[in-house]
Amino acid sequence: MILAVDLGSSSFRAAVFTPDGRLQPETLSRRSVVATMTPDGTMTYDATALFAAFTGVISRSLHRAERQGYVIQGVGISTMMHSLMGVRRSAATADQPDVSVPTTPVFAWGDTRSEAERENLVEYFTRRRLYARTGCPLHSSYWLLKLAWLRRHLTLREWQWMSFADYAWWRLFGRTCTTVSLASATGLYARREADWDEEILDYLGLERSHLPPLANAGAMLPGTALVPPFKKRWPQLHAACFFPPLGDGACSNLGSLCFSDNRAAINIGTTAALRVTIPREREPGEPPPGLWVYHLDHDHALVGGALSNAGNLLAWGRRTLRLPATPILEARLRQTLAEDTGLTILPFLAGERSLGWHPQATGVIAGLRLSTTPVAIWQALLEVIALRLAWIARQLETAGFLLDSTEIIVSGGVSASPVFATMLCQALGRPICVIPTEASARGVALWVSLGLRLLTIDRCPLPAGSWFEPDAATHARYRERLERHRATYLTMAESSFLQRWFQ
Repeated sequence: MILAVDLGSSSFRAAVFTPDGRLQPETLSRRSVVATMTPDGTMTYDATALFAAFTGVISRSLHRAERQGYVIQGVGISTMMHSLMGVRRSAATADQPDVSVPTTPVFAWGDTRSEAERENLVEYFTRRRLYARTGCPLHSSYWLLKLAWLRRHLTLREWQWMSFADYAWWRLFGRTCTTVSLASATGLYARREADWDEEILDYLGLERSHLPPLANAGAMLPGTALVPPFKKRWPQLHAACFFPPLGDGACSNLGSLCFSDNRAAINIGTTAALRVTIPREREPGEPPPGLWVYHLDHDHALVGGALSNAGNLLAWGRRTLRLPATPILEARLRQTLAEDTGLTILPFLAGERSLGWHPQATGVIAGLRLSTTPVAIWQALLEVIALRLAWIARQLETAGFLLDSTEIIVSGGVSASPVFATMLCQALGRPICVIPTEASARGVALWVSLGLRLLTIDRCPLPAGSWFEPDAATHARYRERLERHRATYLTMAESSFLQRWFQ
């Protein structure tokens, strides 16, 4: 059996999977995590609280697995991407030979305060062609801008810098490392050299020793290598192999079996993304406009785009609108699905990533009338998520990474709403298969199984899902809505009168 730990931006989860990726639901443990968010763009977590949640879900899942008689052979970790924290070493103890102490909060992807540093970096970023080199745009979600901003407030060289998952690994094993999967989403990683970018480090005044060393994602440590407190706490893992953390996007593609041109993955959680996995030799020299290129490992790249506003946008809608109960709401939406609400939404409550990368953008609802109902606004919120994903799909199609024959596998909260799945299918104009599974957790479980040679990729089954088929007339109407959305978006972005929405 495989223990999969999934570190999301709103909750941490741990569960046991069979080697072929079947969740054992009686072992699932979940704990909510809450970021501190303030109007100045702060989005941070307390590292101590996150680590307690991390170890807590593992302990509870192991306890439940033990009651079922499951033996854990391997442990994998899927983690939210782009997190950054400063850490220093402190005096070693008998129980902890290498102690790491947080010196900053955990800065999350949505912390936009570093956007103030953008103007100082634009010329350098453009002249050095860093978008092509790193695969990451100049944006506050990435480490480059965050570290450039932080060095105005503190001395970067005094500490080591890493993701929360890297820090957790250090706490468990007394040593630190990071995988290509996480490094490639920092903005500090040179794709062609498959290493930290020396020129960027020099610009920031950092050396390699200030960042975690890169490890092969397939490397592993035995449970017996855990530092004494955790070796004692988790005797069930003494014979297990631990694999270093992977980014949740890469894991989602694995869990959806989107491992070639034949399939692309959409995952919709707090945020949303559309990604394709390609062999390293087909990796583009420069990302398609508005998109990014990350890595799963040294042999596979991920090309795609991400929305900062998905589940969090809908959570805002539920808090703000006086909506009926879910069954009634779904029934009403089914009746109005073909109707145009007349609303155009710019959904940037948490800023924008793909495709324009305006972190300070805010939300707009255009077309409101006295007759507009809460259900109509809700429908427009759902539609704009589908439309923005369709826009990303169009960019991938243009770049040749999304073929006519490519199947799209969808996971996440969409599985709870057939109406939203229908919207997404019609907006894309493609058949989609919605799988009711935690794709990231399943993906890291499959990664561990593959690493332990418990199965091969051709023997990994796709979870049973529900297929949705588009029709030409409805897709045409959604295409018109996308064009209206694009026109409103571009007008807002270009209008000097409305620049505050995009600054």
